[in-house]
Amino acid sequence: MLTSSFQNRAMPAIGQRASRTGFTLIELLVVIAIIALLAALLLPAVQAAREAARRTECINNLKQMALACHNYADTHKCFPSGFIFSTVGSSGFAFTDPINIQLGPVINGAAQVATLNDWTYSDSWSWESLILSQMGSTTVGVNFNKPKFDLPMPADNMAAIEVAIPSYVCPSNGLPSSRPLYPAAPPRPQGLGYSNYRGSMGTTPSNGVLYQNSAVGFKNIRDGETQTLLIGESLFGFWGDGNSCCARIADDNMDGIPDRGTDGQLMTAQPAVFDTYWSVTTAMSNVHYFGMGSWHADVCNFALCDGSARSIAKNINFKILKALATRDGAERIAEF
Repeated sequence: MLTSSFQNRAMPAIGQRASRTGFTLIELLVVIAIIALLAALLLPAVQAAREAARRTECINNLKQMALACHNYADTHKCFPSGFIFSTVGSSGFAFTDPINIQLGPVINGAAQVATLNDWTYSDSWSWESLILSQMGSTTVGVNFNKPKFDLPMPADNMAAIEVAIPSYVCPSNGLPSSRPLYPAAPPRPQGLGYSNYRGSMGTTPSNGVLYQNSAVGFKNIRDGETQTLLIGESLFGFWGDGNSCCARIADDNMDGIPDRGTDGQLMTAQPAVFDTYWSVTTAMSNVHYFGMGSWHADVCNFALCDGSARSIAKNINFKILKALATRDGAERIAEF
Protein backbone atom coordinates (compact mmCIF):
# COMPACT_ATOMS: atom_id res chain seq x y z
CA MET A 1 0.00 0.00 0.00
CA LEU A 2 2.76 2.42 0.84
CA THR A 3 4.57 1.72 -2.41
CA SER A 4 1.42 2.21 -4.43
CA SER A 5 0.65 5.53 -2.72
CA PHE A 6 4.16 6.86 -3.43
CA GLN A 7 3.89 5.90 -7.05
CA ASN A 8 0.56 7.64 -7.37
CA ARG A 9 2.02 10.88 -6.05
CA ALA A 10 5.27 10.78 -8.04
CA MET A 11 3.92 9.85 -11.46
CA PRO A 12 1.07 11.52 -13.33
CA ALA A 13 -1.92 9.41 -14.10
CA ILE A 14 -2.43 8.20 -17.62
CA GLY A 15 -4.04 10.97 -19.73
CA GLN A 16 -2.74 13.82 -17.52
CA ARG A 17 -0.04 16.39 -18.68
CA ALA A 18 3.02 17.28 -16.61
CA SER A 19 3.03 20.98 -15.60
CA ARG A 20 5.59 23.34 -17.41
CA THR A 21 7.92 25.68 -15.52
CA GLY A 22 9.65 27.52 -18.50
CA PHE A 23 8.91 29.50 -21.67
CA THR A 24 8.81 28.09 -25.14
CA LEU A 25 11.05 29.62 -27.81
CA ILE A 26 8.08 31.25 -29.52
CA GLU A 27 6.91 32.88 -26.29
CA LEU A 28 10.41 34.24 -25.68
CA LEU A 29 10.60 35.68 -29.21
CA VAL A 30 7.21 37.37 -28.77
CA VAL A 31 8.36 39.04 -25.54
CA ILE A 32 11.57 40.25 -27.21
CA ALA A 33 9.57 41.65 -30.14
CA ILE A 34 7.25 43.53 -27.77
CA ILE A 35 10.20 45.02 -25.86
CA ALA A 36 11.84 46.09 -29.14
CA LEU A 37 8.60 47.72 -30.30
CA LEU A 38 8.21 49.64 -27.04
CA ALA A 39 11.84 50.79 -27.23
CA ALA A 40 11.32 52.00 -30.81
CA LEU A 41 8.25 53.95 -29.71
CA LEU A 42 10.01 55.51 -26.72
CA LEU A 43 13.30 56.42 -28.43
CA PRO A 44 11.99 59.53 -30.27
CA ALA A 45 10.46 60.81 -27.04
CA VAL A 46 13.73 60.30 -25.18
CA GLN A 47 15.69 62.05 -27.93
CA ALA A 48 13.21 64.95 -27.96
CA ALA A 49 13.52 65.32 -24.19
CA ARG A 50 17.32 65.38 -24.42
CA GLU A 51 17.24 67.99 -27.19
CA ALA A 52 14.82 70.12 -25.15
CA ALA A 53 17.27 70.01 -22.25
CA ARG A 54 20.16 70.96 -24.53
CA ARG A 55 18.14 73.83 -26.00
CA THR A 56 17.41 75.10 -22.49
CA GLU A 57 21.12 74.95 -21.63
CA CYS A 58 21.89 76.90 -24.82
CA ILE A 59 19.41 79.60 -23.80
CA ASN A 60 21.07 79.75 -20.39
CA ASN A 61 24.44 80.29 -22.14
CA LEU A 62 22.97 83.24 -24.01
CA LYS A 63 21.50 84.70 -20.82
CA GLN A 64 24.89 84.44 -19.14
CA MET A 65 26.60 86.21 -22.06
CA ALA A 66 23.92 88.91 -22.17
CA LEU A 67 24.32 89.51 -18.42
CA ALA A 68 28.09 89.72 -18.90
CA CYS A 69 27.55 92.34 -21.64
CA HIS A 70 25.30 94.31 -19.25
CA ASN A 71 27.97 94.19 -16.55
CA TYR A 72 30.52 95.33 -19.12
CA ALA A 73 28.22 98.23 -20.04
CA ASP A 74 27.85 99.19 -16.38
CA THR A 75 31.63 99.65 -16.22
CA HIS A 76 32.39 101.04 -19.68
CA LYS A 77 29.06 102.80 -20.41
CA CYS A 78 28.61 100.81 -23.62
CA PHE A 79 28.39 97.24 -24.83
CA PRO A 80 31.68 95.61 -25.87
CA SER A 81 32.89 96.11 -29.42
CA GLY A 82 31.98 93.34 -31.82
CA PHE A 83 35.71 93.16 -32.49
CA ILE A 84 38.66 95.47 -32.00
CA PHE A 85 40.33 95.81 -35.38
CA SER A 86 43.97 94.79 -35.45
CA THR A 87 46.42 95.92 -38.11
CA VAL A 88 48.47 92.74 -37.62
CA GLY A 89 46.11 90.87 -39.91
CA SER A 90 45.17 87.20 -40.01
CA SER A 91 46.90 83.85 -40.05
CA GLY A 92 45.72 80.96 -42.24
CA PHE A 93 46.32 77.32 -41.42
CA ALA A 94 45.10 73.91 -42.59
CA PHE A 95 43.05 71.46 -40.55
CA THR A 96 44.52 68.04 -39.94
CA ASP A 97 41.10 66.51 -40.56
CA PRO A 98 38.25 68.20 -42.46
CA ILE A 99 35.18 69.36 -40.54
CA ASN A 100 31.77 68.77 -42.14
CA ILE A 101 28.87 70.97 -41.08
CA GLN A 102 25.33 70.43 -42.34
CA LEU A 103 23.66 73.61 -43.51
CA GLY A 104 19.93 73.70 -42.93
CA PRO A 105 17.49 70.91 -43.80
CA VAL A 106 17.92 68.20 -46.42
CA ILE A 107 16.78 69.41 -49.87
CA ASN A 108 15.52 66.90 -52.46
CA GLY A 109 17.05 64.08 -50.45
CA ALA A 110 20.51 65.68 -50.38
CA ALA A 111 22.19 67.22 -47.36
CA GLN A 112 23.83 70.61 -47.79
CA VAL A 113 27.27 70.43 -46.24
CA ALA A 114 30.12 72.88 -45.71
CA THR A 115 33.47 71.07 -45.69
CA LEU A 116 36.18 73.05 -43.93
CA ASN A 117 39.77 72.11 -44.65
CA ASP A 118 41.37 75.31 -43.36
CA TRP A 119 40.69 78.52 -41.44
CA THR A 120 41.85 82.13 -41.42
CA TYR A 121 42.26 83.24 -37.80
CA SER A 122 42.16 86.99 -37.24
CA ASP A 123 44.43 88.83 -34.81
CA SER A 124 41.46 91.06 -33.92
CA TRP A 125 39.91 90.37 -30.50
CA SER A 126 36.17 89.60 -30.39
CA TRP A 127 33.49 90.63 -27.88
CA GLU A 128 33.73 87.14 -26.36
CA SER A 129 37.33 87.92 -25.44
CA LEU A 130 36.40 91.32 -24.02
CA ILE A 131 33.81 89.94 -21.55
CA LEU A 132 35.93 87.09 -20.16
CA SER A 133 36.22 88.75 -16.74
CA GLN A 134 32.44 89.28 -16.61
CA MET A 135 31.99 85.61 -17.54
CA GLY A 136 34.13 84.55 -14.58
CA SER A 137 36.96 83.40 -16.87
CA THR A 138 39.71 85.85 -15.92
CA THR A 139 42.24 83.03 -15.57
CA VAL A 140 42.08 82.38 -19.32
CA GLY A 141 44.81 85.00 -19.31
CA VAL A 142 44.32 87.10 -22.46
CA ASN A 143 46.81 89.97 -22.69
CA PHE A 144 45.33 92.62 -24.97
CA ASN A 145 48.60 94.55 -24.98
CA LYS A 146 50.37 91.80 -26.90
CA PRO A 147 49.80 90.30 -30.36
CA LYS A 148 47.69 87.19 -30.47
CA PHE A 149 50.31 85.10 -32.25
CA ASP A 150 53.13 85.97 -29.86
CA LEU A 151 54.98 82.66 -29.93
CA PRO A 152 57.11 81.15 -28.49
CA MET A 153 56.55 82.70 -25.05
CA PRO A 154 55.58 80.15 -22.36
CA ALA A 155 52.56 82.08 -21.09
CA ASP A 156 51.09 83.68 -24.18
CA ASN A 157 47.87 84.53 -25.95
CA MET A 158 48.13 81.40 -28.05
CA ALA A 159 47.72 79.35 -24.86
CA ALA A 160 44.73 81.52 -23.91
CA ILE A 161 42.75 81.01 -27.11
CA GLU A 162 43.13 77.25 -26.75
CA VAL A 163 41.07 77.27 -23.56
CA ALA A 164 37.67 75.64 -24.05
CA ILE A 165 34.93 77.78 -22.50
CA PRO A 166 31.74 75.68 -22.08
CA SER A 167 29.39 78.70 -22.05
CA TYR A 168 30.58 79.64 -25.54
CA VAL A 169 29.53 76.30 -27.04
CA CYS A 170 25.98 75.08 -27.72
CA PRO A 171 25.47 71.61 -26.16
CA SER A 172 23.67 70.44 -29.32
CA ASN A 173 26.71 71.05 -31.52
CA GLY A 174 28.09 68.20 -33.61
CA LEU A 175 31.64 69.50 -33.85
CA PRO A 176 34.62 67.14 -33.47
CA SER A 177 35.83 66.70 -29.90
CA SER A 178 39.42 67.00 -31.18
CA ARG A 179 39.65 70.72 -31.85
CA PRO A 180 41.74 72.07 -34.77
CA LEU A 181 45.39 72.60 -33.91
CA TYR A 182 47.24 75.79 -34.73
CA PRO A 183 50.64 74.88 -36.25
CA ALA A 184 53.44 76.24 -34.12
CA ALA A 185 56.81 75.39 -32.62
CA PRO A 186 56.70 74.11 -29.98
CA PRO A 187 53.49 72.24 -30.92
CA ARG A 188 50.20 73.43 -29.39
CA PRO A 189 48.45 70.23 -28.28
CA GLN A 190 45.13 71.56 -26.98
CA GLY A 191 43.36 72.87 -30.07
CA LEU A 192 41.55 76.18 -30.52
CA GLY A 193 38.48 76.94 -28.39
CA TYR A 194 35.17 76.68 -30.26
CA SER A 195 32.30 79.16 -30.27
CA ASN A 196 28.71 78.76 -31.46
CA TYR A 197 27.62 82.36 -30.87
CA ARG A 198 27.97 85.63 -32.79
CA GLY A 199 27.14 89.24 -32.11
CA SER A 200 24.43 90.95 -34.12
CA MET A 201 25.90 93.53 -36.52
CA GLY A 202 22.45 94.50 -37.82
CA THR A 203 21.45 94.55 -41.49
CA THR A 204 24.44 96.67 -42.48
CA PRO A 205 27.98 96.42 -41.08
CA SER A 206 27.12 98.93 -38.32
CA ASN A 207 23.39 99.42 -37.62
CA GLY A 208 23.21 96.66 -35.01
CA VAL A 209 24.86 96.49 -31.59
CA LEU A 210 28.12 94.52 -31.99
CA TYR A 211 30.41 95.35 -34.92
CA GLN A 212 33.92 96.62 -35.71
CA ASN A 213 35.15 99.02 -32.99
CA SER A 214 31.55 99.58 -31.86
CA ALA A 215 30.66 101.40 -28.64
CA VAL A 216 26.86 101.16 -28.50
CA GLY A 217 25.21 102.26 -25.27
CA PHE A 218 21.64 101.77 -24.11
CA LYS A 219 20.78 105.31 -25.25
CA ASN A 220 21.68 104.29 -28.81
CA ILE A 221 19.17 101.42 -28.87
CA ARG A 222 16.17 103.53 -29.79
CA ASP A 223 14.09 100.58 -31.01
CA GLY A 224 14.02 99.30 -27.44
CA GLU A 225 16.09 96.65 -25.72
CA THR A 226 13.27 94.09 -25.82
CA GLN A 227 13.11 94.22 -29.63
CA THR A 228 16.79 94.40 -30.56
CA LEU A 229 19.04 91.37 -31.03
CA LEU A 230 22.35 91.26 -29.17
CA ILE A 231 23.79 87.76 -29.66
CA GLY A 232 22.65 84.78 -31.71
CA GLU A 233 23.66 81.22 -32.42
CA SER A 234 25.95 80.20 -35.27
CA LEU A 235 27.11 76.84 -36.55
CA PHE A 236 30.88 77.25 -36.25
CA GLY A 237 33.62 79.57 -35.07
CA PHE A 238 36.35 80.21 -32.50
CA TRP A 239 35.81 82.52 -29.53
CA GLY A 240 39.24 84.17 -29.83
CA ASP A 241 38.93 84.84 -33.56
CA GLY A 242 37.88 88.22 -34.90
CA ASN A 243 36.56 86.53 -38.04
CA SER A 244 34.13 84.52 -35.88
CA CYS A 245 32.77 87.44 -33.88
CA CYS A 246 29.67 88.69 -35.64
CA ALA A 247 27.03 88.16 -38.31
CA ARG A 248 24.48 90.35 -40.02
CA ILE A 249 21.06 89.80 -41.57
CA ALA A 250 21.97 90.97 -45.05
CA ASP A 251 19.54 92.24 -47.71
CA ASP A 252 21.59 94.94 -49.38
CA ASN A 253 19.38 95.33 -52.45
CA MET A 254 16.23 95.45 -50.27
CA ASP A 255 14.37 92.84 -52.34
CA GLY A 256 13.17 90.90 -49.30
CA ILE A 257 15.38 87.88 -50.15
CA PRO A 258 18.41 86.96 -47.98
CA ASP A 259 21.77 87.76 -49.54
CA ARG A 260 23.37 84.77 -47.82
CA GLY A 261 22.78 81.11 -48.58
CA THR A 262 23.87 77.51 -48.16
CA ASP A 263 26.03 77.00 -51.26
CA GLY A 264 29.15 78.74 -49.95
CA GLN A 265 28.95 81.45 -52.61
CA LEU A 266 28.35 85.18 -52.86
CA MET A 267 26.14 85.85 -54.71
CA THR A 268 24.24 82.82 -53.53
CA ALA A 269 21.94 80.64 -55.59
CA GLN A 270 20.41 79.09 -52.46
CA PRO A 271 19.27 82.01 -50.27
CA ALA A 272 18.41 81.12 -46.68
CA VAL A 273 17.57 83.01 -43.49
CA PHE A 274 19.50 80.71 -41.12
CA ASP A 275 22.39 78.19 -41.27
CA THR A 276 24.15 80.20 -43.96
CA TYR A 277 27.79 79.90 -45.01
CA TRP A 278 30.08 81.50 -47.57
CA SER A 279 33.77 81.50 -48.34
CA VAL A 280 36.02 84.19 -49.77
CA THR A 281 39.35 83.28 -51.38
CA THR A 282 42.18 85.75 -50.89
CA ALA A 283 45.74 85.74 -52.18
CA MET A 284 46.95 84.06 -48.98
CA SER A 285 44.08 81.91 -47.68
CA ASN A 286 40.39 81.05 -47.65
CA VAL A 287 38.24 83.07 -45.27
CA HIS A 288 35.13 81.21 -44.07
CA TYR A 289 32.05 82.96 -42.69
CA PHE A 290 28.92 81.64 -41.02
CA GLY A 291 25.71 83.58 -40.51
CA MET A 292 23.18 83.12 -37.74
CA GLY A 293 22.14 79.48 -37.44
CA SER A 294 21.99 76.59 -35.03
CA TRP A 295 22.39 72.87 -34.49
CA HIS A 296 18.72 72.78 -33.40
CA ALA A 297 16.34 71.57 -36.07
CA ASP A 298 13.63 74.23 -36.04
CA VAL A 299 14.80 77.14 -33.88
CA CYS A 300 17.74 79.48 -33.43
CA ASN A 301 18.33 80.96 -29.97
CA PHE A 302 19.05 84.65 -29.38
CA ALA A 303 19.82 87.00 -26.52
CA LEU A 304 18.21 90.42 -26.71
CA CYS A 305 19.56 93.71 -25.43
CA ASP A 306 17.31 93.62 -22.35
CA GLY A 307 19.21 90.55 -21.12
CA SER A 308 16.50 88.03 -21.99
CA ALA A 309 17.03 85.01 -24.25
CA ARG A 310 14.54 83.10 -26.35
CA SER A 311 14.11 80.76 -29.28
CA ILE A 312 13.12 82.15 -32.69
CA ALA A 313 11.62 79.81 -35.27
CA LYS A 314 13.77 79.31 -38.35
CA ASN A 315 10.72 80.02 -40.53
CA ILE A 316 10.30 83.52 -39.08
CA ASN A 317 9.34 86.21 -41.55
CA PHE A 318 12.59 87.64 -42.97
CA LYS A 319 11.29 91.20 -42.66
CA ILE A 320 10.69 90.74 -38.92
CA LEU A 321 14.17 89.31 -38.39
CA LYS A 322 15.72 92.30 -40.19
CA ALA A 323 13.75 94.66 -37.97
CA LEU A 324 14.96 92.85 -34.84
CA ALA A 325 18.57 93.14 -35.99
CA THR A 326 18.64 96.95 -36.17
CA ARG A 327 18.92 99.21 -33.12
CA ASP A 328 17.40 102.38 -34.56
CA GLY A 329 15.18 101.43 -37.49
CA ALA A 330 11.83 102.46 -35.96
CA GLU A 331 10.18 99.37 -37.43
CA ARG A 332 6.88 98.13 -36.08
CA ILE A 333 7.48 94.55 -35.05
CA ALA A 334 4.64 92.07 -34.76
CA GLU A 335 4.60 89.03 -32.49
CA PHE A 336 7.63 86.83 -33.05
